[in-house]
Amino acid sequence: MNKDKRDFFISYNKTDKQWAEWIAAVLEQNGYSCYIQAWDFRPGGNFVLDMDNASVQSERFIAVLSQNYLDSKYCQPEWASAFTKDPNSEKRLLIPVRISDVKPEGLFAGIVYIDLFGVGENIAEERLLNGVDKKDILRHRPSYPETLKASFPSSLPFNNLPFIRNKYFTGRDSIFEDICAGFENGNVNSQTQVITGTGGFGKTQIALEYAYRHANKYDYIWWIQAETEATVLMSYKNFAVKMKRLNRDQQDSELIIETVLSWMSSNSKWLFIYDNADNITGDTAWLPKNNHENILITTRDAHNDIGNIIHIDVFKEEEAIDFLEKRAGIKDFPNALKLADRLGFHPLALEQAAAYIKIHKITYTEYLSLFEDYGLKVLEKVDGVINYKDSIVATLEISLKKIEQEASLLLLYLCSYMAPENIDEMLFNENSTLLPSPLKEMMADRLKRNDVWSQLTRYSLLKKQEDGKGYSMHRLLQEIVWNKISNDLQWMQYCLPLFRKSYDFEYGNIESHNRFLRLAPHVEAFLNVATSILTADEEQEKIAYLYHIGGFGNHHLGNYSNALECYGYALVIREKVLGKEHPRTARTYDNMAKVFREQGDYGKALEYHGYALAIREKVLGKEHPNTADTYNNMATVFRDQDDYDKALDYFGYALAIYEKVLGEEHPDTATVYSNIAVVFYNQSDYSKALEWHVRAFRIFLSKLGLENPKTKIAFENMAHTYSLSGNTIDFEKWLKEQIK
Repeated sequence: MNKDKRDFFISYNKTDKQWAEWIAAVLEQNGYSCYIQAWDFRPGGNFVLDMDNASVQSERFIAVLSQNYLDSKYCQPEWASAFTKDPNSEKRLLIPVRISDVKPEGLFAGIVYIDLFGVGENIAEERLLNGVDKKDILRHRPSYPETLKASFPSSLPFNNLPFIRNKYFTGRDSIFEDICAGFENGNVNSQTQVITGTGGFGKTQIALEYAYRHANKYDYIWWIQAETEATVLMSYKNFAVKMKRLNRDQQDSELIIETVLSWMSSNSKWLFIYDNADNITGDTAWLPKNNHENILITTRDAHNDIGNIIHIDVFKEEEAIDFLEKRAGIKDFPNALKLADRLGFHPLALEQAAAYIKIHKITYTEYLSLFEDYGLKVLEKVDGVINYKDSIVATLEISLKKIEQEASLLLLYLCSYMAPENIDEMLFNENSTLLPSPLKEMMADRLKRNDVWSQLTRYSLLKKQEDGKGYSMHRLLQEIVWNKISNDLQWMQYCLPLFRKSYDFEYGNIESHNRFLRLAPHVEAFLNVATSILTADEEQEKIAYLYHIGGFGNHHLGNYSNALECYGYALVIREKVLGKEHPRTARTYDNMAKVFREQGDYGKALEYHGYALAIREKVLGKEHPNTADTYNNMATVFRDQDDYDKALDYFGYALAIYEKVLGEEHPDTATVYSNIAVVFYNQSDYSKALEWHVRAFRIFLSKLGLENPKTKIAFENMAHTYSLSGNTIDFEKWLKEQIK
């Protein structure tokens, strides 16, 4: 027999690891050999190969049966493979061991399972061993995981847990790993674990799940509502009375605290959970100063530094989908993802949505439709929600009330009009004069501005990004803030000049390009709200300018559809506010035509250039530089269509105006020289092309300098054309003669 052959392969979901280890220990203590991931898969190994080897080298297969196991997409292939080896269960190769209140369905429904749910350890061991043979090999055997016997609360240690275990709890595995690692590393500082995050992220639910999942480690678990000193004292007093250390009528707060702290110092194997301890500090009188056991704190205060800090965030995509499927009972990945994304993967918002869907028997799509029609009103309801007394709206409003500094609150109002991610702090830091007081004065002072931002990150209303270059704000919080300030237009009116001053695009300037890309999502988010609300002509023209800059930047970055969309909005506003014959309206027409040309739609390009030319000739005159711009632009379209005669005609019209109005040495005049050179180049008349390239290069070099992008491009064009012109003289020597 193969020496690696073993009696059982034990398959389990990671949530049920302790059960799997207990089952393996019982079997091995009684003579069986087992493959179990927790003991046999070593770091650095190949998980897939290890799993395949364990399955092949095991006589029989034990499935540790729980709802988590049945729901797991990773466990299913394991037991399915075992099932195919013995589909009729004649050899009893697949043995389910039920450890929670789950009713097997599908293929599992026809297989008799060993039932360990809801019984004591001795009975569980007897039932397990009665289902298999017995031998005697000893291996480490952990304590029996009684925490999982949900129907027998008395099996928990001495406790006052305020909620039953949430059967829909999903994910957060890395957080539990961090908590356990902290408690088990022997470091005194990490005996206090602090879970931080904004309201509704699931801090309380994580603490509760930890208590149930690891209850077997403790003799005492005590839950303390820590919102205020009064609620802590009440919890402490109740504990001291239960421990028979104080009488019920004791009112002396110092004595109550001293009694509990004394009990803590003289006892072991206890877990105290301080929930919603937003005002706790290292000097808090009721907190043990030399803690040697386990304390778990939940708080909105991200700056709390009294223990090992564990920051939590919204659900990951996979966690959100798994939760919705489990909680709402509907498997519809595409629409579940749409709902999760719309709610920003916020745990409490998803709990409310799933509860509503389940109660009213509707689909994810129907709920999304309700949300789009009624907005936050849908999330103000808490019917059927598990272990939450407040809605997501009320919970986030509590966080807003934590802001003590008016300047920070005003900053949050302005940030609510930005895109949720990558909020650029420099937008506010560099434009403090445009902000309302007292934010204006605070942001003008480098030291004080840090306090303004810090107040918002403290309670996770804003989150500093890992790259340190910006902040994020949850979209539901943004909507709650909008709702709060919706009747006051001044906050949008403050945002408008901020963007008007900062949003720009300089062609060829990398720093300008990067800034444009950082600000573009925020300008778009702002315009989506402000365009239909800020209706004064002056405001509308500033809005049109922002759209125009968006079109210009997107055009030169190659995002043509976005460019046309932005220019289209600008055009509608300018025709309405400024009129159809205004020079700025003409500019938008002209720039839209350039995009059409880039897309190869030459007919549309000439049509829109024609609109611009008609306005400019009428309003500005036939010898205005802007009129010449349009002639030049139209000429490039003719050139692209290989209509070289018309191209030279229109370049000639432009050149005549530039030379007369701007002079023969102006860079705009040089640009036309370059364009004419390209026409001759395309006609293979390299001699004439070179002549015009030289004219352009001389002007660019003289007026803009050697390092300017236009000068560099002119030089490259000239050098390339020279190589094709048939000249035999050395290029450098020839060039020196040309530019004397």
